[in-house]
Amino acid sequence: MLPLRHFNALKSHAPMSESKSTSIGSKLKEVGSHSIIYGLGSMAQSAAGLLLLPILTGALSKDDFGVYSMIVMASTIASAVFYLGITSALPRSYFDYASNEDRRAVFTTAFIILALGAVIQTLLGYYFGSTISKLLVRNSSYGDAVAWAFLGSSMGFINQYFFNYLRILRKSISSVVFSLISFIATIGLTLLLLHELPGSLIAPFQAIVCSQIIVMIIILIMYGKTAFIFKFKRNEVSKLVLFGGPIVVASFGLMIIDSVDRIIIERTLTLADVGAYSAVLKVAALINVLMIVPFTQIWSPMMMEYRSHSNIKDLFSRVLSVFLIVGGIILVGAALFAAEILSLLIQSGVNSAMISSFLIITLGTLIYGTTNILAAGLFYERKVFQSTYIYCSVATLKIGVSLLLIPLFGITGAAASTLFAYILIPVGIYALARRYFSFNIDWRKLFVLGMICFLPIIYGLVFSEKYHFDFSVRLTWFTLTLYLIFLNCFSKDERIGIKKMLSYRIVK
Repeated sequence: MLPLRHFNALKSHAPMSESKSTSIGSKLKEVGSHSIIYGLGSMAQSAAGLLLLPILTGALSKDDFGVYSMIVMASTIASAVFYLGITSALPRSYFDYASNEDRRAVFTTAFIILALGAVIQTLLGYYFGSTISKLLVRNSSYGDAVAWAFLGSSMGFINQYFFNYLRILRKSISSVVFSLISFIATIGLTLLLLHELPGSLIAPFQAIVCSQIIVMIIILIMYGKTAFIFKFKRNEVSKLVLFGGPIVVASFGLMIIDSVDRIIIERTLTLADVGAYSAVLKVAALINVLMIVPFTQIWSPMMMEYRSHSNIKDLFSRVLSVFLIVGGIILVGAALFAAEILSLLIQSGVNSAMISSFLIITLGTLIYGTTNILAAGLFYERKVFQSTYIYCSVATLKIGVSLLLIPLFGITGAAASTLFAYILIPVGIYALARRYFSFNIDWRKLFVLGMICFLPIIYGLVFSEKYHFDFSVRLTWFTLTLYLIFLNCFSKDERIGIKKMLSYRIVK
């Protein structure tokens, strides 16, 4: 997940008058309650990938799953380029106009540009699938699978454009429903096609294409007439492309960061190792699904809406602390129950290297998620292009670190290089953004949080296989950790507020 996409969707919101500035507490409640709502859509969109994991690792050989993972990686990189940043650029131009006709014209213009990118990506997969296959796995026989994958991912970013439009219209329920339809169709069609074609690499990609077509048709039937208009705004083309360009560069940098490890693993280890590492990456993305994406979807508009309030810096400070506290709790749960989580989702077998890699990447993903908070200054001052310096620099460093660590430590070395990159990105972004907007970080609270979480994480990383405690013991440990975090990472007033909120929910 690239935080920049979520931020750019909201740069157009005008600052709210401070005459009715709400308290920090009410704003935090707003973040929490809306994160739960948006979390439904996030889980629906991401659940397909997670549920496909046990299906595909059970249906495909380890080597075939490695090939599948490499093709998915290639199609993801392609979509990060050929969506042209339009999904992120749309809201910026959309809210420049007051009339519904002009807004529909902007939507139509942006869609035409996006569709052009989708066509180019599809043709690239169709005509050069065999070449791409040979570059990925040194075997040109997977060209058809590449073509289907590129078609599926291009249709995916078109549907994501529609989802973004629904969020602009505040059609959150419709967005969740469409996500559920996509989820059900993808899982159902994958099972059906794998039953008809056992062990086929093409089947899961065909299922994605068919499910995306179903969702697209339903969206067009329901919203096509109100969204589109026969009017093309030429003056918006350059604005959309120039705004989306830096996002594409940053997205591509992130794709390199996320993908280079699998390329190096394929060259230095085996396709089975590629599959194992790719499976671990998907499971580690759980923290994205459960927390980071839902948080971002509500935090992005709030960050823009409240930017003129006098207590905005205090809000940032508190939000960062709460974000890391919640993430720390999820991380502790992952550390104590990593073996069960991975065994449930990965049917091809789990080893200690996979457990360690899962925890390292989960930690890195949590740290990287803070970019959604730390990058505010770049968005407030419209300096988004500066983020490309960080992503490209870190991507270059990541390649060198991965080349050094993967031959020595295998997939654990790949996970360590990912953690390295995921730390550098928010640090670098904040170094640039704080020149325009900065806030106090409660380092004491974060240090205490780190000390409380340290032992469970170390247990999961190093000792869980040798000293496999009973489930009830680990559950007790997790409960004790929650209690220590509650006592030491929240102020007295915050603890009272949490108790009141929980008692209200229980009574209700």
